[in-house]
Amino acid sequence: MSFRKLKTLVVEDETAIRQELVNALNEIVDIEVIGEADSVEEAYNLVKSVPADLMFLDIKLIGGTAFDLLAQLKKEGIRIPPVVVNTGFRDFEFAQRIHNEFGQEVIAILKKPFYEDWEKHQADIIETVYNRIQENRLSTQPASRSKLLPIKDGRQLYMVNPDDVVLVRTASKGEGKSQLVFADDAIECQLSMAQLLDKLPHTFIQINRWEAINMDWVKMVDQSNKEVHLRNGESLLIGGAFYKTICNFLGV
Repeated sequence: MSFRKLKTLVVEDETAIRQELVNALNEIVDIEVIGEADSVEEAYNLVKSVPADLMFLDIKLIGGTAFDLLAQLKKEGIRIPPVVVNTGFRDFEFAQRIHNEFGQEVIAILKKPFYEDWEKHQADIIETVYNRIQENRLSTQPASRSKLLPIKDGRQLYMVNPDDVVLVRTASKGEGKSQLVFADDAIECQLSMAQLLDKLPHTFIQINRWEAINMDWVKMVDQSNKEVHLRNGESLLIGGAFYKTICNFLGV
């Protein structure tokens, strides 16, 4: 499973299609639908009041279009979550126009019916959103944190020096748990990886949906295979959406 669920909005004017999409999204372990709307006005108020990680947006809405909604939000400086535009064949050209004019917000265009493209694009969409969450964390987090971190594992409480942590990964069992890996040991943690990353220094960079590494432990980055090799001997794959963030951090 992934380290956190993506809080998702669904904006679609047709009730039956909207409910079908909501049901399909809620079956995905990475996603949790937290709000629905069918009109430009309702969607505007939803985006303004409910912080979300992702929004599925139909082209035609009650009272206007997806373009009207995004233009209004952007004009008023309201944060727009990453958008997946849902469109029928006849509206595909209009969807591309939206993508061109809102390139920072629109991360994908899916043709209706939803299921035809979802299996193909699901991993890329989810990975892209996770990476944007990480970029926001890096831009707002203090440069360093020197104090020891209290990490609870069952009834045991560890005082952890972040410098000693090689990587963090989602635990294989149990929702919302993670694992801290050291050079010669590992401990389970009751916090999710997202919660841990909020506590760890900015040197901890997520490299895929399940793992984040301490960049001070990097030995080598294999740019051909998109792998990172760590000083403890581990080699890990870098997810496509995370590769640019890694390169930016390393200055390459």
